Amino acid sequence: MLVQNDYFDLYVSGNDVLLKLKKAGYQLKSFDQITKENPRIKISSFPALRKALTDVGNENSIGSYLPVIELHISQDKLTAEITFNVTMEDFELNRDQYIKDAEKLLDDYGVVYGRKSLSSMKLLPLSTVIVAEGKKPQKGEDAKITYIEKPERKPVIREDGIADYYEMNFVTHIKEGQWLGEKIPPTDGIPGSDVFGNTIEAQRGADSKLTYDRKSVVEVEEQGKTVLKAMFGGALEFLPGDIVSVGQHLIINGDVGPETGSIKFEGAVTVYGTVLAGYSVNAVGDISIEGNESVTNAKEICSSEGDLYIKGGVFGGGTTIIEARGDIFIKHANNCKLFAQNIHVGFYMLGADAVAERIFVDKNKGKIIGGHIEALYRIECGYAGNQHERMTHLHAKGVNKDLIYSEIQQMAQELKDVQTTVSHLEQQLLKIEQLGASLRGEQEAAYEKLKETVQLSKDKIVELDQEIQAGMYKIRTAVRPQIEISKEAYPGVIIQIGDQSTSLNKETKGVFEVVDHVLNV
Repeated sequence: MLVQNDYFDLYVSGNDVLLKLKKAGYQLKSFDQITKENPRIKISSFPALRKALTDVGNENSIGSYLPVIELHISQDKLTAEITFNVTMEDFELNRDQYIKDAEKLLDDYGVVYGRKSLSSMKLLPLSTVIVAEGKKPQKGEDAKITYIEKPERKPVIREDGIADYYEMNFVTHIKEGQWLGEKIPPTDGIPGSDVFGNTIEAQRGADSKLTYDRKSVVEVEEQGKTVLKAMFGGALEFLPGDIVSVGQHLIINGDVGPETGSIKFEGAVTVYGTVLAGYSVNAVGDISIEGNESVTNAKEICSSEGDLYIKGGVFGGGTTIIEARGDIFIKHANNCKLFAQNIHVGFYMLGADAVAERIFVDKNKGKIIGGHIEALYRIECGYAGNQHERMTHLHAKGVNKDLIYSEIQQMAQELKDVQTTVSHLEQQLLKIEQLGASLRGEQEAAYEKLKETVQLSKDKIVELDQEIQAGMYKIRTAVRPQIEISKEAYPGVIIQIGDQSTSLNKETKGVFEVVDHVLNV
């Protein structure tokens, strides 16, 4: 029995606190004094207590009866907490005994790790304190991957007081066995312990995979690290997805001319001289023409997959073709044709024809005089045309999204048709292959022809898929076409944005674009 008065009997049965009401009228707020005097009473809910104080003649559970010393172990077993469910007066009178009982309780439960000295702690009744703390396991360090830095191809125009020149370190030469990257493996973690002294295993750091071109780069183990090294000397390349690679590298220490003949190479080409009249350089990788002397009347310089740099510029005589799958960096372009993704010109374009996504001629003093300059998104220069009003056509086309969508739909239908054809042909191949070694003469020739047709069709599927993805990318990344002339545009310059154009009849400058369907010239 805990409390017995004129209104109710309050007693404990098992772990439950029960109230049997004799008569109504006991005030709910008066019950606070009872719980203060009996700290072990934990009311489950005030609605339950309110009901018990109005339900005459019946026995109702109003809560639970807590232990004198309450021990709580966290779910992760990393902390142990104690609460003394006694009054302040009782605790002060029997502090030493309560601490002794608490220590025994911890011993009985097996709490051994990270225990604190209760006698030295500030303890108060009804206040929960942490009396033991485990050690959290520490996860190991994740694998660390580092690759050789990808060189930034950014042209720099320098002045020495006499001459200006266009300077770049274009092709990065790689030696056989040169470091290209490395992986420091993940480490084991540091185990922890719960308050019961049980070991908590630590998680090993996350691993990562090195990505590289396995045809030109090899993994070796050195001092506990996985190191990427070049299989052979060549030129640093990055395949799609920034995958490090080493391409073949042809170095011409002089000019491309009678001594070398025209160059055709499956890798990168560096020419430390120039390209003489009538000769060509064709390469799959990057091309760098390092000579200070200009390329004059060369036939063509073309990179089918890389970028192209011509330090000395080009005098094309109306015939030279300069082309790159990536970007062109050139000091000047005089009477030549240029085709690239982006074209960067240091000083001027004179009588040149150019087609690219973006064409940049130095905005401070770069000039475009004459020729037809066509960009998909942007053309920028310092000056356009000249005082003699030479006709100079600047055309920023922009992206015709409707046309691209239409082309994508046509390619998607063609892709579906080719896939159906391949599926049908593969079924035929399977039937023929079941005949095994019995194929002879014309049958064997027909089988080989069918295999060739299937492979060509699969190549076509890949090609169509790439073209569709390129079209979708072009739509997603399309920006408003612009032409910016920062210093002066002279009369005779034709400004064309999309299908809207005008010929300047007075000097002007600025950013030209179509705003609200009107060309702002």
